[in-house]
Amino acid sequence: MCLILVTLNSHSEIPNALVATPIAEWTTDHVWDYLIQNNPPPWGQSHDFMLKLYRQASGDECPFILDLLTPSCGGSRFGCWTCTVVKKDLSMQGFIRSGEEWMQPLNNFRNWLKEIREDPQMRMQVRRNKTKGPGPFTPEARKTILKNLFDTEQEVGILLISNAEISYIQNIWSQDFDLGETAIELSNKYDKKIEKTEEIKIQSKEKKILDSLMADYELSPDLITKLLYLVSEKYPSMEIRGAKRNLQKDIADALEKAITQEELADPNYVI
Repeated sequence: MCLILVTLNSHSEIPNALVATPIAEWTTDHVWDYLIQNNPPPWGQSHDFMLKLYRQASGDECPFILDLLTPSCGGSRFGCWTCTVVKKDLSMQGFIRSGEEWMQPLNNFRNWLKEIREDPQMRMQVRRNKTKGPGPFTPEARKTILKNLFDTEQEVGILLISNAEISYIQNIWSQDFDLGETAIELSNKYDKKIEKTEEIKIQSKEKKILDSLMADYELSPDLITKLLYLVSEKYPSMEIRGAKRNLQKDIADALEKAITQEELADPNYVI
């Protein structure tokens, strides 16, 4: 039987308030000892589902504890299934050993993500604070990760990423490197049905001139599309206060991203 000694600690946010911490000094085995021996507990709910959950996560039985020398259900953890902080997701592996084989593709994806996270070739050479060192994943790595996630989603047959999350990813990519809408284009190949920005309609004669100029000056089609959008859709009138300044800034950003894309595509590029 576990002895409960109630201690009172100061509240971290509320002045002159105390917080009861009756199990602050308990070990994991103490917790399992109480949960197993008090099932159902005084408040009437059963611990059966929780015990089954942790039994599956550990891949073993949760023994009835008669003394603290007997191992309990252990310290199985539950969190984000793509977490790469730990070397191995022992909880997920426990579920798989317990018969949840459908989770194997999830575990494969997590392990692969952990592997490429440690690969310098998959990381930018500059951190987001502009200092040298392993930074975010490269644009190509991000595209590969998203594609593999879609493949995993189709394999397990459950939703792993929502349309709202994909749109947010596209927003980040657009800020970092993507002049087009690559994340949305890729997701639509997997029947995600996310609307792209409406394409700018131009006359056939004008299109031929643009195509000719892009070929002559080796201009990126994505860059031209972005600039057309800025001029015709986002800033249709320069009479609006601040429009000219904002347009200049957006054009500069678009050009910078185009240059970044070209540099990253060069295998000999070194920062």
